[in-house]
Amino acid sequence: STADIANATLLVNATSVGMASDDCPVDTDLLHAGLAVDDIVYHPLDTRLLRAARAAGARSIDGLGMLVHQAARQQVLWTGVAPDVGVMRAAAEAELAVRAGSSR
Repeated sequence: STADIANATLLVNATSVGMASDDCPVDTDLLHAGLAVDDIVYHPLDTRLLRAARAAGARSIDGLGMLVHQAARQQVLWTGVAPDVGVMRAAAEAELAVRAGSSR
């Protein structure tokens, strides 16, 4: 339940809530320092949930890392070659910046 967040050390948003919107999947008043908040949403990269987490003193982790590492693993499985995840993340960030600019 959401009441469990008060005693939690990790909160993972594994929903699409916040994807391409400013919606938040939880009551931000429940966030606290000592909590790590991992939001799998990557568009926008800095979600309302992550901004609220930082404001509450919590550690915030965006969803782009998961997306990039899943894609890197797929490349290994398909081609046997490990790609440079730094290059992949930079490309993903550039694409997200383009999308953010075109949605204004």
